[in-house]
Amino acid sequence: MKLARDRTAVVLRDWGMSRLVGDVELVVSELVTNALRHGGAGMLDAPDCENVIQLSMMRRGSELICAVRDASDRLPTLREPDFMAESGRGLHLVSCFSRDWGAVPTAPVGKFVWALFA
Repeated sequence: MKLARDRTAVVLRDWGMSRLVGDVELVVSELVTNALRHGGAGMLDAPDCENVIQLSMMRRGSELICAVRDASDRLPTLREPDFMAESGRGLHLVSCFSRDWGAVPTAPVGKFVWALFA
C-alpha cells in the first residue's frame, strides 16, 4: 500500500493537484487493501499470480478519478460500518472522502472500483 500511496502523491503533485494528496492517498489505500483482501486470484495475463491489481489515475481539468482493478467479479457494497469491528469501514471512508465512487465490471473478469475527486 505504501507504494500505491507514494505513486499517487507523486502523480498528483506533478499534475498540480497537491491539495488532493491526503484524501486520495487514503482512498487509494482503502481500495488497494480491498483489492488485495477480496480481489480473487489471477488477472489479465498473469493466471499464475494471486491478487494482481492495477491502480489507474485519470484527470480532466480539476477532476480526478482513481481506480483499482482486481480479478474478482463480486462488486463491492457499502454497508453501515460497525465501529466495534476490526474491518468493514473501508468503503465508508471512500464514500466520505471522495465526491462519488462506484464499480464497473471488466472483461473477461474482474472489476474497477473507482473514486471521483474534484
